Amino acid sequence: MNKSSLTFVFISISILTFILGSWQLFRLNWKNDLMDNINNSIINPDLFSNDNKYNNLVSVKLDKNYTILDKPIFIESKTFKGKPGYHLILPLKYNNEIYSVINFGWFKDKDSDQVKNIIKKYLAVNNAKVYIREFNSDKPFFTPENNLLNNTWYSVNKDDFNQFYKYEFPSKYYFVLLDDRITKYSFNPLVFLRNNHLNYSITWFLLSLSSVIMLLIIRKKYE
Repeated sequence: MNKSSLTFVFISISILTFILGSWQLFRLNWKNDLMDNINNSIINPDLFSNDNKYNNLVSVKLDKNYTILDKPIFIESKTFKGKPGYHLILPLKYNNEIYSVINFGWFKDKDSDQVKNIIKKYLAVNNAKVYIREFNSDKPFFTPENNLLNNTWYSVNKDDFNQFYKYEFPSKYYFVLLDDRITKYSFNPLVFLRNNHLNYSITWFLLSLSSVIMLLIIRKKYE
């Protein structure tokens, strides 16, 4: 490869990696703002309203119009600090009409008495704190399909829930409990957000700098 071709290749690589590094810095700022907004909503959640639009993972409070229907679903293969168990899912009613579902977090066993106990705790508190997830029928590629006939569940799937409960859930959101007054087995929504963009940005900028250095070495060699 001649000098001109090598110069073009390394200049192109340097420009491309510099652009990618700059993009990661943009993503870093965006992710920091997102995490700050979520954290602020955890500290001071607003009261949930059906009329508002919400971002995923934002925390809100549910007032006394939101009650629980004692028809549990247990999501399989969930762990808490290394202990195997389930996530308890219960239908959520709004003004006595089924509206959505709420994930009450980790349970060790499929114990009906524990289910009744946590429902009692939920109904006893004012403005239970939860965070929002999109209520749809998407699932990770490697997650097994839910088996409705055997009542075996691996994911929160709106179509499957509609079929199982024989009711069309109207909400576009479902909720995950985030309230220490009700359970100690809830988990912070920030765990879903990884922020490695600074490391990615540094890597791309180092590659860009390396390309410039290689270009200077090559051009000096051809002098």
